[in-house]
Amino acid sequence: MNYYSKLRWSIGLYYPVVIFSSYIIAILELMLRRQLIRQGMDISSHPYITYTFVGSFFILMGIIQWFKYRLWQYPVLGLIVGVLCFLQAANFYDHPEPFFIALYAITFIILVLFIIINWKVLYSQERFEINSRRLFRLAAEMIKETGNGFTERPFSAGKIEFTREELQEFARFINGKYVARSFHYADKTVFAFSMNKSLVRLEDPKDVSHVVFEQNGNITVYIAAKDYSEYVARFNFDRLCGSLADVFSRFLGYYRQGLESRIITELKTAR
Repeated sequence: MNYYSKLRWSIGLYYPVVIFSSYIIAILELMLRRQLIRQGMDISSHPYITYTFVGSFFILMGIIQWFKYRLWQYPVLGLIVGVLCFLQAANFYDHPEPFFIALYAITFIILVLFIIINWKVLYSQERFEINSRRLFRLAAEMIKETGNGFTERPFSAGKIEFTREELQEFARFINGKYVARSFHYADKTVFAFSMNKSLVRLEDPKDVSHVVFEQNGNITVYIAAKDYSEYVARFNFDRLCGSLADVFSRFLGYYRQGLESRIITELKTAR
C-alpha cells in the first residue's frame, strides 16, 4: 500500500489547495473578462467571482472546523477573512470610495489583532493535530494486515520499566513539543492525541485516543473511533494499538538516553 494513502486528507490541506486553485481561477476569470471587454461588453476587469468564491470558502471552512474542533476562533477567523474578500469583490477596485477603503483597513487591522491575540490557541491546535497524524502514521507504517477492525475496548500493551521522575520529565517534553497532551493522575500518566478533536480545550483524555502509562509499568492503548476511521484501510486493530504503544515506549527510551531530537526527527519523517 502506498505510504501516503494510509491516512485520509487532513482538513487543513484544503486551504493551500483552494488558495492555489483560486490563483488559477482568477487568471482564467481575468482572461475571460478582458476578452469580453474587447468584444465591447461594459464589465469590470477585476475577478469578483474569484474573490466571492474564496470568501465563501473561508467562512464555510470556519464553520466546518468549529463543528470538528469546537474552537470558536476558527469561525470568527473565517468570517473576518471572508468579509475582506467580499469587500474586495463588492467595491474596492472599480469604485474606491473612502467608506469602503476605511472599512477594508479596519477589517484588516481586526484580522491582524485577532491572529496575534489567538495565536497560541491556533498554533497549538495545528501542532497537536499535525503530530497526532504523524503518530498514527508511525503506528501504521509497518502494518499491512487488515481485518479485526475497531473495538471500543482498551488494549493492554504489556509493561515497561521507568521511574516516576523519568515519566514526568518525558511528559513535559512531549507536551511542550505538542506531540501529545499529557494528563497526570496519582497512579498513571495519560498521553492524549487526536486528529478529530481539539486537545487545546480537552478536559478528559478518555474523549480522544490515548496511551496510558501506569506507575506499575503497564501500558494501555485506546484509539477513538473517529481516529481509526481516518485510515483508508481497516488495519488490524490489535496490531495498530500495539504499534502505538511501541512508538511511545521507544520515544521514552530516546528521552532517557538524552536523544530528544531523535523523537522529533522520527515524527517528521513518519510515513
